[in-house]
Amino acid sequence: MKKVSSLLLALVMVVALSSCEKEEVVGIEEIPSVGQAFLDEHFGDQTVVSVKREKESSEGGEYEVRLDNGVTVKFDKGGNWEDVDAPVNGSLPTTFILTPIVDYVEAEYPNVGINGIDKERQGFDVELTNGVDLVFDTEGNFVRIDP
Repeated sequence: MKKVSSLLLALVMVVALSSCEKEEVVGIEEIPSVGQAFLDEHFGDQTVVSVKREKESSEGGEYEVRLDNGVTVKFDKGGNWEDVDAPVNGSLPTTFILTPIVDYVEAEYPNVGINGIDKERQGFDVELTNGVDLVFDTEGNFVRIDP
């Protein structure tokens, strides 16, 4: 009985570990063309340091790209950006961010940059270089300061 329990425990651990999210290093060419075009257009002066593909399910996963300036860009399986983060106190280019968001930040927080932006179902979560988190709807209208 003790051997059966040990064998069962080992089998459960193998299944649990194999079902966990897997991550593999891939080449930039693995990212769908939409994502490659995004990088070229908005970060063309940066060098890609690494690309990781995270497989979350049989449907595919997401890609995480690290650039030589410390910026991290996450793409969904279709190559659409989901999350862009600069290093601590670093600013992102605003060329890919909705104009109303950029205008709001410039008007309400002069001399403060955007450190990170996440696409969410309800809109965008924007982190500023001063540590303030702002929430915007899908059209880029300000909703609230996130506590």
